[in-house]
This record gives sequence, C-alpha cells and structure tokens, in this order.
Amino acid sequence: MSKKIMGLALVLSLTLALFAKDPKEQGFSGKWALVKDGSHSTEPLPDLHQDVKVHGSDVTIQNRFPEPANAVAPMLFLGIMTTSIQLKTDGTEVTNQIGPFAYVSKTTLDGNTMTTDWHAEVNGDSVQGKWIRTLSDDGKQTTLQINETSTKGQNGNATLVMKRK
Repeated sequence: MSKKIMGLALVLSLTLALFAKDPKEQGFSGKWALVKDGSHSTEPLPDLHQDVKVHGSDVTIQNRFPEPANAVAPMLFLGIMTTSIQLKTDGTEVTNQIGPFAYVSKTTLDGNTMTTDWHAEVNGDSVQGKWIRTLSDDGKQTTLQINETSTKGQNGNATLVMKRK
C-alpha cells in the first residue's frame, strides 16, 4: 500500500513540476508586493500589493493597499492607489474611471519594459505622468518608475520595487 502512495505522490509531483511556470516565462503576470527598503518616493509609500494579469495585449492590475487616513490618495499615486485598472499594451488609448474623474492612458510593451503615458483632469488641474515598469531578467522583480506633473506645479516621482510572491 505504501508503495502505491509513494508512486502516486511521485506522479503528482512530476505533473505539478511540468505545469509550474518559470518566473521568466510569466512576464509581468503574477502577484507582486512592494519592497519598501528598495523603494523611494516624494510621497509616503503605501503597503502596496498588485495582482497583474496579462492576456495578449490586455493588462488588468488589481491593487491592494491600506486606505489613506484622509481617504485621499496622493496625486503621485493616481492610478496606482486604485482598486483596479485596465491597460492595453498595443498603444490603444484606454479610459479608466477613478472616483469622479476619468484617467486616459496609452501603454506599450518592449521586451521587459512596459511604458504607460497617462493624463487626467482633477479638480480643474491637468495632470499627466509616466509609468515605466521594468521586469528583471530572472522575472522575480519589477521596478516601477513613476513621474507625475500638474499644471498647478505639483511634481512627484517614485521608484517602487516589487517582488514576485
């Protein structure tokens, strides 16, 4: 009986190993957690977790973070500190609703780099920015460079290092 169980366990282990994906093959898809020690920002860093799903040119990013005490996310994290965003890596313009305003973005993918240019109107202020996500060669880390400017003179930048979970 124990030989049958050991044989079954071996077959199950080999089957799981065949279907397990190498992080390099997963690309940007996966669950990610912020590494605060390796990150920096002009605004306080949230405890950010992301679940990224890439299907062809469609990208869905689900974000989890603690709600800010004043219930208002810093402008720098517009589109980052929101529950969910949709992107298209083929350069198609995408509009996401974030609270009472619309946020428009265009995203391209070039190898291990995903670049998103975005803009929005927030309380009469034109805000624009760029996100550059870079996937490490081993697929275990992404670096998200955030740059944001507004017509009212607010500028911000951040570098968020995320580890694959």
